[in-house]
Amino acid sequence: MKRRIVTAVVWIAVCGLLVLAVSVIPAGTFQKLLGHAALLSVGLQQPEGSAEIISGWVTKPTAAAPGGALSEQHVILGEVTMQAVTAAPSAAPEKQAGAGVVLTQQMSAGKTFTEGVAIKNNTKTTVNIAAALAHTPNVNFDMNSDEIQVLITHTHTTECYLDYDAGFFNPDTKSRTDDATKNMVAVGERVAQELRQAGIGVIHDTEIHDQPYSSAYTHSRKAVEKYLKQYPSISVVLDIHRDAIYQSDGTRVKPTTVINGQKAAQMMIIVGMKNTKSVPNSHTAENLSFGAHLQQTLHAGYGGLMRPMVLADARYNQQLSNGMILVEVGSDVNTLEEALYSAELLGKGLVQTLKGL
Repeated sequence: MKRRIVTAVVWIAVCGLLVLAVSVIPAGTFQKLLGHAALLSVGLQQPEGSAEIISGWVTKPTAAAPGGALSEQHVILGEVTMQAVTAAPSAAPEKQAGAGVVLTQQMSAGKTFTEGVAIKNNTKTTVNIAAALAHTPNVNFDMNSDEIQVLITHTHTTECYLDYDAGFFNPDTKSRTDDATKNMVAVGERVAQELRQAGIGVIHDTEIHDQPYSSAYTHSRKAVEKYLKQYPSISVVLDIHRDAIYQSDGTRVKPTTVINGQKAAQMMIIVGMKNTKSVPNSHTAENLSFGAHLQQTLHAGYGGLMRPMVLADARYNQQLSNGMILVEVGSDVNTLEEALYSAELLGKGLVQTLKGL
């Protein structure tokens, strides 16, 4: 009984302070305080600031490991986002028996270019890249808008990278992790940071979608549908992954280039071209055009960064919207540092592309 009385008194005091706050604290500051108070009330944010991420969905990544860190939380557009993760390759572990070979290779940017865009067409659909580049993608992007216009998601959220660069990988190397400082969430957040700095409203979906792996696209589709409904102003959706490239002898390929003296994981844009009566996809032409414009910008600004754009006989949930593409950032044997640098360049290239539309 005494405990209930004390609790009631505390809540009365809190309410009194809130009433006082409304009258003396500027509205913007008060909204931020309310955001932090709401998190405290459900136990999601500790007073000293913790490494949880609330970005549309509530997730709880594990604590940051050496070489990667999440800085303190901050409120942007009513959501809590994490600031950029920093990473540097760790010292290589002892090479174990049965260790595999990592081949660092700058993969071809393509053999046949059309205005800076090379493609690998894995479909039976004939495409005209010149026409796709001549067309302005119908994504309704407005550089002067204060609304959310970009959604970043990760169907295979737990994909991760090596934390050392030694030319080998040990048998116990993990290719997936729930740790948001090491998986695709960290990479997506680096892209999001570039967009925010340019004044572009972005929401970063950090929910884990690939547990179980077989249901990943079903889970991510539901998330994208939710965000498109919640924010009808979204004009661009990036589904950011990382690749895995194996040779027949078990060697793993690390697609890498050097941009401005720094190693970067090569990237690849994928556009799903599948369109059937059962699952119609009316967005293929617009997504192809948008992907081609982004590819052209990145190739022109950062030569060697991009592998050919792949046109696939699949959907990858791209039937949901115009301006929706999949981007592969490096492979499982690139380092996180290399992937984060590429994500920074991807963000810069995306900003430049959107400004030009």
